[in-house]
Amino acid sequence: MDLSIIIVSFNSLEFIKNCIRSIYKYLDTGKGNGGLSWEIVISDNGSKDGSVEFIRGMISEMDNSAIRFIELEENQGFSKAANAGAEASNGEFLLFLNPDTELCEKGLEKLINFYSENSSIEKIGAAGASIINRDGSLQYSCRAFPTLALQFYDAFFLSKLFKKSKRFGAYFMTWWDHDSTAAVDWISGAFMLIKKNIFIEAGRFSEAYFMYSEDTDLCLALSKTGYRNYYYAGYSIKHLDAAVASRNMALREAQVWKSRKIYFAKNHGWFHGQVLSILYFKYTLNRFFLYCILWLFNFKGKKNFYKNQAGICSNTLKLYFSGV
Repeated sequence: MDLSIIIVSFNSLEFIKNCIRSIYKYLDTGKGNGGLSWEIVISDNGSKDGSVEFIRGMISEMDNSAIRFIELEENQGFSKAANAGAEASNGEFLLFLNPDTELCEKGLEKLINFYSENSSIEKIGAAGASIINRDGSLQYSCRAFPTLALQFYDAFFLSKLFKKSKRFGAYFMTWWDHDSTAAVDWISGAFMLIKKNIFIEAGRFSEAYFMYSEDTDLCLALSKTGYRNYYYAGYSIKHLDAAVASRNMALREAQVWKSRKIYFAKNHGWFHGQVLSILYFKYTLNRFFLYCILWLFNFKGKKNFYKNQAGICSNTLKLYFSGV
C-alpha cells in the first residue's frame, strides 16, 4: 500500500462527508492515478453527531471500500487519535488530513514523487501542500518555529502591521509569496505527508498535546535529527480553517495558548513556557481592548463583529485560567 490517509474526526459530520467524497473524486481507486494505491483510516474521537453512523453506512454500502474505521470511546485529543490511525495504517506514506479539508485537484502523486525523489538526495521529514481558504485566498500553512520574539511581535500587533517584513512577518512567512517549493521549519497538520517509518522514528505526535502544536513539535523533532521539512507548491487543497473549532472560538484560543505553553516548556525549558504564557496573555488582552475600542466607535459599521471578537477574547481568558 502506497498511502494511508488518516483523518481524525470529532463531531465533524457536516465536513467529513465532503472530505471523503473529494478523496474518491480526485484519487482513483486501485492502481489508478499513476499507480498510487491508498486507503482512508478514520480515527473517531467518540463523535455524537451522527458521523459514526454515516461512516459505517458508507463502508457497508461500498464494494471494496478503502475506508478503515477506528472508534474511540471518548475524545482523547488529536495526537492520540492520529497515532492510533497511524498504528493501524498499511501505507508506506501517511497523509494526515483534517476533516474540514477537501481535495480540489488530481495530482497528489506529484507530491509523493517529489518526496521520494528528493529523499535520495537529502533527509526529507514532513511535507505540506499549498492550502487555500474557502474564499480562494492563501492560507499560511508553513511557518517558522515559534520563539518568544515572534510571540512578542504578535502580542503587540507588529506581525500584522509589518507583514512584509522578514523579521516581524517571520512566523507565518507573510513576507513570501508561497508560489515556489521550499524547505521550511514546520508545516500544518491539516495536511501533512510523511513516511510511516520516519513518523515512528521521530516519536509520532507527542501525546503531551491534546490539540494544537503537536505538528510543530513533530517537525522540530525531525529538524533536530537532520531532516528537512518541505512546503510543496505544486499541489493545492481547500481548508475551512477552524470550521469545527469555530463552534467555540474561545475554547480554541485557550487550547492553542495551553499547547503553545507546553511546546515552549518541553523544547526550551520551564522558564520559556512561563514567559510564553505571559506573552499570550498580553496577546489576548491587547486584542480585547482593541476590539472594545473598535466596537465603541462602530469602526467601519462592524459594531456587532467587534463586540463578538471582544467576547471571544474575554471568554478565552476565563477558560484558560479555569484550567481548560
